[in-house]
Amino acid sequence: MEPFSDFMPYPGCRIVILNSEKFESLPESVQAVVQQAFDIKESTGKEAQRINDALLQELVVQE
Repeated sequence: MEPFSDFMPYPGCRIVILNSEKFESLPESVQAVVQQAFDIKESTGKEAQRINDALLQELVVQE
């Protein structure tokens, strides 16, 4: 899996799997380690965008 193509780090100790088919093709032992390390949540593109927007608002520094 290639960083920023198939997955990317996310603020708050999260990871976003961009290519779920490639993730599902990994050995079950690797999938299990990822699932133990992270809370797995599936979301639609619209829901993911809403979460991104909310996190962006928290990260923006206002002067």
